Amino acid sequence: MRLHFSTNDYLLTWNLLFGSSFSEAVHTFKQRLYKTYRNQYNSLLKDKNEMLQDIKNFIPDDDTLYNLVLETDLFSQLKNQAEKHRLELLKFWDQYKKAIDNDLKEILKFPLKEDYHVLVLAPIMDSALSIKGCNTIGWGNRHDLDDPALTLTNIIYYIIKSEIGNFGKNYKEFVDVILELAIQNELYTRTSETSSYLQGDKTLTFLKRQIYPYWLMYLGCEKEDFPRYMMRDGIPFEIDRYVVDQSLKKMNLFDFIEFCIHNQKRIVRINQLEII
Repeated sequence: MRLHFSTNDYLLTWNLLFGSSFSEAVHTFKQRLYKTYRNQYNSLLKDKNEMLQDIKNFIPDDDTLYNLVLETDLFSQLKNQAEKHRLELLKFWDQYKKAIDNDLKEILKFPLKEDYHVLVLAPIMDSALSIKGCNTIGWGNRHDLDDPALTLTNIIYYIIKSEIGNFGKNYKEFVDVILELAIQNELYTRTSETSSYLQGDKTLTFLKRQIYPYWLMYLGCEKEDFPRYMMRDGIPFEIDRYVVDQSLKKMNLFDFIEFCIHNQKRIVRINQLEII
């Protein structure tokens, strides 16, 4: 897996126009453009998907607003911030890429594409842009420099989520929990050497706890390993109530999602409603 970090003027401009306003001045600027060029403004909404699908060949149908924004001091500032941030993210990736690549192979167990593209935005924009089935994302978060391992984990989370696409779409909670276990929990724990299994979407906590013993089996843990992992991750369960299913460690992530969906009556024990 290779991550390529670059900036793009069109996506940066699009995100300025359609992303959250990060200051009163930006909000006023966007409102003024909208009132003056309402039709052109609305017509640009679709451009994000076209950019992420093929940024190298993207040409806007109407470049009026793009040109107006590109000529502003605001854009120049954001472009400088984005380029500086790109270098920081690239430095993080150079530091962790070998370990992350090896860990992802062990966790996902399915082949990824060789190349993925991260179009870096100004961190003040606090944005993550992705579409299903696409190997390009837009990224820039104001807290990216606080924790390099978390930042790379979050970027990879959006990449893998896009890779999975509509797989298991009728069982979204199972897919979300397993993706969280794989990337935001296990990958981050290995990268940072600090367990993050108690972090994540709190609405998924109960289901995560139910799947967790089977997740350990998927990772190849034997029964004697369970106490160590429970201590590491802070997720206790009654070990004697589980028989290790050796077939799980031979599955890839897609297989495991399907296993959990097909065996949900066995996995989800309604009498264990206590929350972590």
